Amino acid sequence: MENKSIWQYDIDDLKYKKLDKDIRCDILIIGGGIAGLSSAYFFRDSKYKTVLVERRRSGSGISSMSTGKLTCVQNLIYNNLKNNYDDSKALLYFNSQKDAIDIVKNIIESNNIDCDYMDTSSYVFTNDKKKIKNLEKEIAFYKKNNIKCDITDIPTKYPSIYSFKVECGGVFNPVKYLMKLRDIIGEKIDIYENTDIIKLKKNNDFYKAYTDSVNIISSKYVIVCTHYPFFIVPLFLPFKSSVEKSYLVCGECKENDNMQLISDEVSFRYYKLKNKNYFIYGRCSHKVSDFLDDRDSYNEILDEFKKYFNGNLKCYWLNHDIMSYDGLPYIGEVDDNLYIACGFNKWGNTNGTIAGKVIYDIIMKNNNPYIGLFNPHRSISFDKVKNLFIYNFSVMKRYILNKIVPLINYYDDNVSVKLIDGKLCGIYIDENKNKHIVSNICPHMKCNLIFNYIDKTWDCPCHGSRFDVDGNLIFGPSVYDIKIDKK
Repeated sequence: MENKSIWQYDIDDLKYKKLDKDIRCDILIIGGGIAGLSSAYFFRDSKYKTVLVERRRSGSGISSMSTGKLTCVQNLIYNNLKNNYDDSKALLYFNSQKDAIDIVKNIIESNNIDCDYMDTSSYVFTNDKKKIKNLEKEIAFYKKNNIKCDITDIPTKYPSIYSFKVECGGVFNPVKYLMKLRDIIGEKIDIYENTDIIKLKKNNDFYKAYTDSVNIISSKYVIVCTHYPFFIVPLFLPFKSSVEKSYLVCGECKENDNMQLISDEVSFRYYKLKNKNYFIYGRCSHKVSDFLDDRDSYNEILDEFKKYFNGNLKCYWLNHDIMSYDGLPYIGEVDDNLYIACGFNKWGNTNGTIAGKVIYDIIMKNNNPYIGLFNPHRSISFDKVKNLFIYNFSVMKRYILNKIVPLINYYDDNVSVKLIDGKLCGIYIDENKNKHIVSNICPHMKCNLIFNYIDKTWDCPCHGSRFDVDGNLIFGPSVYDIKIDKK
């Protein structure tokens, strides 16, 4: 098996140039995932000079790690939103996801994009009798709002005792979609790849974005569409969210049904690649601060795949999701002319798409029913303060434990954490006996890093930054490497 997502087999060779000079623009979009490219798509014909920058290659980051689902049926989210807010906001969120699917389909059809899109049925199921009532509450939401919902068995041999189906959803190849979207956008606006923004400062009516190569982009408006913002203030995202990791595998199968399924434990769908049918299966989702040894979750998902879905495994990968405290993403203005799109709660394909339209409408002063719903500065009720406390407690607990005992008990002789010249360092010895030494402190908020035996990376158990064994940043929120100065 290869350690890459099934979509990364379709990343083309076309590369956009790296920024090598200071520039000025009206709108700077930071991040070339689905939120950034969707934003750029809407602004491509506007009066504003727009620039998009991506730290690596557009569409090759977190957007390439999903299951490729587009759906309004997101497990039991609507009953949760009713509890957090009310039925009207739950319905508004449903409509936002439906609109996002329509936007994607319209973009695909208008631009003749070949990305293997298919309309699908969406199933929610459980194999736990105690959770049937939760599904019944979700069904009640659909029926109350005249959304067709059928109680029916799931069309697979995976264990289930209760399930329902809604005809609202689609599946696609997100990388094929984003690669084509990038090229459409690139005909009208400037795109710079391999260009990392490490700092943002406001200077009178303009923002100055500083790149890793010391170039400066001056812009009136800045839209931050990175997976996790590289700044803490003004959104204070680390205190309003948690980071979850999920494990996914993809293997061959005989059938290729146009359906997608989800439960509290698992998520799966079918996909066809080069005349072969594949089954994408994800499970074992948990906070990055819990269950530190990824080998346990990895072995669990492999065992389940072999048990229920016979077929040759092709690849495996790990995904990170930013989970907001109330179930809604953060989309909109966080400071004067500074906008953000993040916290998509496992539903980045729909929320990233609608984020582009919402931010476009805010700047263009158009009416949009979802501006208030996704407002990053929405009020926090007393009931939701409890969620914030739980999220922050788990991160703080891990932060303190790793400071007290930086050497994790499951490390073998090839991994260690030691003080070297007064610096806490992580040491990995590879199969050729080469020693790789890096800082063991995450530059983001100074959490101690842990070693990931599956991917051979150093990971932050607080907010999800990841680094390779030589200290190079894989993705943030950190914007810095953890290399040791060898001078």
